[in-house]
Amino acid sequence: MNNNLSLIFLLFVSGLILPSCNKGKTSGLADVDIVAVRVKCGTSDLISCDLSRLKDTLHLPLSLFIEDLQMVRLDNRDEALVSGGSTIITDNYILVRNQRNDPFKLFDKNGKFLTAVGSYGQGPGEYMNVYDEWMDEKSGLIFILPWQTDKLLRYNLKGEPLDPIPLRYRVPKGKIFVDAGQSHVSVFLLPFAGIPVVAWTQDFAGNMLDSIPAGHLSVQPDFSNEVFSGKNSGAFDCSLFTYFELRPDTLYHYNTTANHLDPIFTLDFKDKPRKIHWYEELPAHFTGSVTIEKKLSDNLSVTEYPANFIVEKKTLRGAYYKLYNDFLGDLPVLWASFNHGYYVWNVDPGEMAEMLTQHLNENKMLSDKDRRKLTEMLDSIDVNDNNYLFFGKLRQ
Repeated sequence: MNNNLSLIFLLFVSGLILPSCNKGKTSGLADVDIVAVRVKCGTSDLISCDLSRLKDTLHLPLSLFIEDLQMVRLDNRDEALVSGGSTIITDNYILVRNQRNDPFKLFDKNGKFLTAVGSYGQGPGEYMNVYDEWMDEKSGLIFILPWQTDKLLRYNLKGEPLDPIPLRYRVPKGKIFVDAGQSHVSVFLLPFAGIPVVAWTQDFAGNMLDSIPAGHLSVQPDFSNEVFSGKNSGAFDCSLFTYFELRPDTLYHYNTTANHLDPIFTLDFKDKPRKIHWYEELPAHFTGSVTIEKKLSDNLSVTEYPANFIVEKKTLRGAYYKLYNDFLGDLPVLWASFNHGYYVWNVDPGEMAEMLTQHLNENKMLSDKDRRKLTEMLDSIDVNDNNYLFFGKLRQ
């Protein structure tokens, strides 16, 4: 690439302009119903959303969640190439989990490739399938949690492996929250049969500090189950997704100081059949998806495309919603990734070119200013480039 390799484009929204499919204008949830109540649950204030009260479908701008959007063209060297894996943004670095058979890639905030982190494989300091990761810029450490593991891998910012951290329990799938200053790591995992805990905190030497019994949270030993934690609010938020067991569930904060799970959000299905669903926490909202199972035969079922919902923490107002990127000419956002306090869109340039072309052709209501901006962006895309990365820090 030319000198534009590390160029950061700051894209500022000129106004909250809704897409043409929305009949009204809104910058938030002020005009929708209250859909949730606060319930005292022990010492916690649990927000319980009544699913039947989610009626409206809002078209919400990305600027509701972030203040600005930055675009970085990642380094084009062969060793820097990535796919659309999970991405962590820090003050000075970009860490991309690759979905190909090669390791994590570390970039600076301008997209310059710095190093690969460890190696893909099964030897010392190597890993294959990864379930979670953590980057601590202050201590200069990167932590990687593979699937089905009894150790947490550790690397420096040169990508060199350090001594792994022995875990007190084997983790089929899990999420981590690291306090590198205290040399502590907390783990929330799928508590399969035979695993007595759902969460614990230990030091880097493997010494147990506290643990929480699995109890009623135990799940069938099935890898269709998942663990969720976005780590967007400063707390260790965590929830279990059970595919075949449609049971009552909750999004928790793992309070490592008091050693208990604080319930903070749930869906109330009332007397209706439970649906496949999952949750996410943002600084000012709870979001999630609800999908419906469609039975094709006695032994075969599929799920329809999920409907996304949102509940505002302060007002308890909520609705179904669709998201559009008002920094990019109201480009529809089919799936939004919020991770470690950032919105992140890691996109292949060819895929982005197709999306922009379709949007320019189909959206006849684009302003002249937005049409020029998107056309210039489309013309600048080289489909042979490494991925483009869009990111913005979440509003608090």
